[in-house]
Amino acid sequence: MTQYHFCYKINKLILWLRLISFLALSQNLLHAQNREIHSQNALKESQNIQKSGMIVLGSWATLNIFSGSIGFFNSSGNVKYFHQMNSAWNLVNLGIAGFGYRGATRLDLSVDYNSALKELQSFERILFINTVLDLAYVGTGAWLWKRGLNKSSDRQIGYGKSLVLQGGFLLVFDAALYLIHQKRTQSLLQISENLQFNGTSLVISF
Repeated sequence: MTQYHFCYKINKLILWLRLISFLALSQNLLHAQNREIHSQNALKESQNIQKSGMIVLGSWATLNIFSGSIGFFNSSGNVKYFHQMNSAWNLVNLGIAGFGYRGATRLDLSVDYNSALKELQSFERILFINTVLDLAYVGTGAWLWKRGLNKSSDRQIGYGKSLVLQGGFLLVFDAALYLIHQKRTQSLLQISENLQFNGTSLVISF
């Protein structure tokens, strides 16, 4: 009788160990599946944000190229140079917008969680660096504008005004894009925190 109870307890222990192992394995599988689904969704949203951003930048560039070209031939003094710099500056912006949009369309949406997170964080680093550069553009423009006033230079005044305008636009553009995109990255980072296992059941909170 004692041997029977001992065997029963051993079998029961083995059963519980198997159940715990099964639950742990199920947790890991569901966790991995959940992360992959969210990774692909986050990367798709990032792609849409990047494409929309490049469309906005391209539209701004196109508007400035046309208005700057017309203004250059129909104005004089510092206004003439203001339009000249607007056109030249936005030829570069148009190229950046084109390459940026092309790059966004080529994003691999089937990558794993770590690769997706790395991709999102890489884009945000670029936006952060651009924001710092934008501040430098505005500062340089303000300095050039003031220098032009002191030296009565229409060219420097016009170029300075243009740099302040273009740098100011890019500052708002990059900062807004960064804040919008950061929400997607933070959402991806919180996936592991939202997945909990209480010992008897798996709880996924959204």
